[in-house]
Amino acid sequence: MDKAASYVGESGPDTSKALGAIVPTTLAALSNLAATKTGAQQISQALAAGKYDGSMLGNVGSLFGNKLSTDNTITAGKGLLDSLFGNSFGSMTDLIARASGIRAGSASSLMALIAPLIMHVLGRQQAAAGGGVSALTNLLGEQRGFLSGLLPSGMASLLGWSGATSSLADVASATTGAASRATREVAAATSRTSNWLIPLAAVAALILLMIGYMSWRAPVREATRVATTKLAELQLPGGFKISVPEGAFNFTLATWLASTSDTTVPKRFVFDNLNFESGATTLTPESRPTVDSLTAILKAYPSVSVGLEGYTDSTGDAAANTKLSLDRAAAVKGLLVGGGVAESRIGTAGYGPDRPVASNDTEEGRAKNRRLELVVEKR
Repeated sequence: MDKAASYVGESGPDTSKALGAIVPTTLAALSNLAATKTGAQQISQALAAGKYDGSMLGNVGSLFGNKLSTDNTITAGKGLLDSLFGNSFGSMTDLIARASGIRAGSASSLMALIAPLIMHVLGRQQAAAGGGVSALTNLLGEQRGFLSGLLPSGMASLLGWSGATSSLADVASATTGAASRATREVAAATSRTSNWLIPLAAVAALILLMIGYMSWRAPVREATRVATTKLAELQLPGGFKISVPEGAFNFTLATWLASTSDTTVPKRFVFDNLNFESGATTLTPESRPTVDSLTAILKAYPSVSVGLEGYTDSTGDAAANTKLSLDRAAAVKGLLVGGGVAESRIGTAGYGPDRPVASNDTEEGRAKNRRLELVVEKR
């Protein structure tokens, strides 16, 4: 995972999220192709021609033994993907890039890297079943129900699948959630498949367990950091009291509002400890205290009017990012209004990738550009 992230120049957690979308998407596309006899024959011929017998699975790190080895694997993978996805490949990589926070080019390279590994899994499973086209058809057909719950949001429609409304977020919302879901799915697969079919479901489940851990390790570290930061108890007008980390967004805002030495408006503050689910407007659980404290502050200063401005990095479609940034600002406004702050006191705007505060060429810079700002327009 680390080598793959380094190769494409993305962070480990974002790479994990991308692979969590790529694995079921690629398997689902293979399942589509295997639904017809001709398609299943094409897959079987590709397995034989590429010598996809599972030998690579014992040493996945060999993919990155040297640049030539990696480039050759990607070249082979792109050939597989071109025949598998055709003209829809670009749309799929764009969707995966937006969902995981990586560049579209990185998503394309990761798909090309993972495709040969998946073919090795299929080659090994086909051999275990005695070989033959029918074995391949049965194998991929049996995985369809399992895979439908793992596809990233929007991918089902690109694949022509109906009824697949679950997404990877349902599985990886927490490590324990991923483990529970994977266990249930493998158990279900065990009850409805022959023994030689079980390992493929197990492989997918284990991948998801790893992704769930990797994707949530960083937020957990962040939550731990916040928890160990010294909390300051602030007395607000009207008898309100809040406990916030010293130096954090709400600490700075409340201190500024209580002071009379600097009353110049507009005054801009950048949220910290505020994160959304990837590509969505849903706040992560550890972000709610930030909004709850802000609600208390705004209620304590009823004359204050603010604006919420959303921003994204430059990854993905600019128009979609602009809409997402506005929707996220509106989502926070909705929470504030729900907490008792008058709607008329809060404005919203979304600027997407415009007005970056750091370079979008690095993960650290992109993380800084993905932000929500509060502008105090009236004290």
